[in-house]
Amino acid sequence: MSDKPKFPRAAALDVAREICAALKPVTRRLIVAGSLRRRKEEVGDVEILFVPEHWDVGEKTIFTQHDTKTEDTIEKLEMRGILDRRKTVKGSETFGPKNKLMVHRASSIPVDLFTASEANWWNYLVCRTGGALSNVAVATRAREQGYKWNPYGEGYTRLKDGSIIPMRSEQEVFEFIGLRYLQPWERK
Repeated sequence: MSDKPKFPRAAALDVAREICAALKPVTRRLIVAGSLRRRKEEVGDVEILFVPEHWDVGEKTIFTQHDTKTEDTIEKLEMRGILDRRKTVKGSETFGPKNKLMVHRASSIPVDLFTASEANWWNYLVCRTGGALSNVAVATRAREQGYKWNPYGEGYTRLKDGSIIPMRSEQEVFEFIGLRYLQPWERK
């Protein structure tokens, strides 16, 4: 059992709405994941997954230089006193191009911002929605089927030859390895 504080769902949803409203104009995809998506009554944080505006070049995704628009938006949320950077237990910050661990100043609710790409969206969404037991089940079943699940990658890697099988939906992440798709609120 975690000793981290829990926050009421309603308060966390208010924080999620505020942050998503700011990010929506500068993102292609945006969703609240984690325990809020799983409809928990108390949550430890607000997890937001998004795909920023970017350029597509062929099959590769290239983010604009330092993803300027979303970076600027997040910095404005900091400057306006809405979000602060959150310190880890060791006193450092996680504020990189992909993961930003923040805290909503008014409520003290942790806010985790995760940058995805179109290519890894579905795996990342399953991973960031969780729960832990669901993610373990996906990874375990993948290995049993001869694959490695890449929760931050495009799909599954076939162990025998290293080929990558990209996923095109959240449901496919489960069904490709023979697991029944569960709605987020059914996952543990």
